[in-house]
Amino acid sequence: MAEPQAQTLFSDELHAVGHALSPIQPQEVVTDIILRPAISSLGAVAGAVLLINAMQDRLELITRQGYEQNAKTIWQDGPLDRHVPAIDVIQKQEPLFFKDAETLKQHYPQLEQDTGAISPLGSAILPILLNGRSLGVLVLDFHEPHFFTSAERQFLVTLALQCAIALDRTTQHARLLQQQQQQVDVLESINDGFYAVDETWRFIYVNRRAEELWHRHREDLLGKVIWEEFPEIVGSEPYQAHFQAVQERQMVRLEAVSPVLNSWVSINIFPTTHGLSVYFSDISQRKADEIKEREFTQTLERQVSERTRDLQDLNAELRAYALGITRDLSEPLRRVNAVTALLQRRLEGRLDQRHERLFQQVREEARGVGERLDELRHLAVLERRELREEPLPLAQLIVQVRSDLEPLLKRRKVKWVIGTLPVVLGDALLLRQVFAELLLVTLDATTERVQAVIEIDGEARGENVLVWVKHNGLGLTAEQAQGLFNVFQVPQGQLGTGERIGLANVRRIVTRHGGQVWAEGNREGEMGASLLVALPNRLGELGQA
Repeated sequence: MAEPQAQTLFSDELHAVGHALSPIQPQEVVTDIILRPAISSLGAVAGAVLLINAMQDRLELITRQGYEQNAKTIWQDGPLDRHVPAIDVIQKQEPLFFKDAETLKQHYPQLEQDTGAISPLGSAILPILLNGRSLGVLVLDFHEPHFFTSAERQFLVTLALQCAIALDRTTQHARLLQQQQQQVDVLESINDGFYAVDETWRFIYVNRRAEELWHRHREDLLGKVIWEEFPEIVGSEPYQAHFQAVQERQMVRLEAVSPVLNSWVSINIFPTTHGLSVYFSDISQRKADEIKEREFTQTLERQVSERTRDLQDLNAELRAYALGITRDLSEPLRRVNAVTALLQRRLEGRLDQRHERLFQQVREEARGVGERLDELRHLAVLERRELREEPLPLAQLIVQVRSDLEPLLKRRKVKWVIGTLPVVLGDALLLRQVFAELLLVTLDATTERVQAVIEIDGEARGENVLVWVKHNGLGLTAEQAQGLFNVFQVPQGQLGTGERIGLANVRRIVTRHGGQVWAEGNREGEMGASLLVALPNRLGELGQA
């Protein structure tokens, strides 16, 4: 007669175990539920469950039943590299059944010596397996030899499987709880308010920051409909945004005035599987700052516009004044020159050397005044001339300027050091005037030098082209260098015989080209100075055009 199967013989026990394991429980409770029917149904005197630890390097005792307290057994904690029945079962993933102690000792002769315990008269060791992965072992001990029937063996295998499934559920649940707790920790630590609602618009989560912003306790909100707890939201822009996120199943982001907080808030609404997750933060201070900044910008733009208009009016007045004064003084100056010349001719032969020098001084002063009037007239009309920009080789320009200044070089020793000058985009006529004035200044500054050295060089530096004119003549203090290009600021006896308006023209021309000009002196006590011009490096614009 065939032996009954375990499902029939032990069906009640297996059903009871399955019912007891239906709720998720700690692993100590799971292993205890498994051990009790295993011991009682097979008449064992004791049993234990050992599981592999989280580090996957040791076998740890979780539950034991039927053993005397502190009694040593052959089923002990230890590393997974030992040669003991429990480790072999884990590695081979097959159960071991020993009907008597002698059989056990034949296979493991050193077991009692290694563990310090006496072998049971009968034992069973079963692997707790799940999807081919060993979780641990289930062991039973008997006080007398025991022959394991196939039904008993199948019953124990089934119990081990139930144990593995229950332990896996426990592990997964613990992992899920840990993940949820981590999410909760994050949501509780952020500075944004956060809440989640289900498909019926009921609160399922409210974080601490939301409680603080709303001045409501989460216990009073959970399970309640958001529109009933905050009816003032209905119909507002945030209200519409919630429904938009649900309908479009896309994130919705907005900044609006909250009817609940009565202040500006930033809201990010994310659709979820069963509702919405919403982050919000109070941005009223940022909005206030933006309003202040906008008002400040508008005020500043208005002031700039007014000052620009005033400057334009002032410049127009100055141009008119400069043109008027040069026109008004030109005729009197011409008459002074004419009368002086006529008087000198009539007194010819009757003037001594001292009076001749006086007439010569008057003519020189009149010539200087005439030059200043010409410079003032040119300064007045400069800004009315339209720029005619073209590629301009500075090396060629410098050669032309040197040629213009050749009459000033008679009986002088000047060494010109000219480097590889770049090409710039500019007005040839105006830039020629710029470098003519700069070279004229350096010639004046080196008048007292036996051997004047003037260096002209330049290079492209990023978005600019830098050109410098250096000389070994009279030096500049920091204060003199700072005001050199202002009207009437050239120091007497330093960079010329008198004050030059021409350097102010240089600054205006360079500024109109979008550049800047400045001067630098050498170290205190050293001779020489540098005049520098920076122009935008805009040759690439021609190719783009």
